[in-house]
Amino acid sequence: MPADARLLLHRLGRIPAYLVDEQEDIVAWNTSAAALIIDFAQLPAAERNTVRVAIRLGATICSAPAGAEGEFARQAAADLRATIARYPAHRALGELVNEFAAHSVDFAAGWRSHDVRPRLTLRKLLNHPELGPLELDRQTLLLPGTDLRLVIYTADPDSASATALARLGRAS
Repeated sequence: MPADARLLLHRLGRIPAYLVDEQEDIVAWNTSAAALIIDFAQLPAAERNTVRVAIRLGATICSAPAGAEGEFARQAAADLRATIARYPAHRALGELVNEFAAHSVDFAAGWRSHDVRPRLTLRKLLNHPELGPLELDRQTLLLPGTDLRLVIYTADPDSASATALARLGRAS
């Protein structure tokens, strides 16, 4: 893990953020991300994967309204397809596709669509167990010279979601 990537993550402070690798494995996170989504430190390292967390734990953590998780699963399929295009010999990626397709009909449908356009910005509607409904923007920033991506969650200024995120940041 590049030291500058870890430093950037730390400096984001109250902005929920985490770093993922080419397999969607969550390799580092800040306390605000843990408070918003799940305390990743409580998961075994093999379970710290954005798609795995959404598919297996989605109903028990900060969840999405009906239909929104399906969109996430389809987008995850497109992201993994784009990664496999860059790394066709990477066996673990193919194993992830099989695992996720077996557990999510939405991921399987996304995979069959052959979409390879990763979306770097998406609007996410989440139901946080303590903060209630949140409307957040999820931005993904590519870190040059690495296979890492920085994922951050922000809210429209002066919105109820921004106020809730600020409370979350103070508590974490």
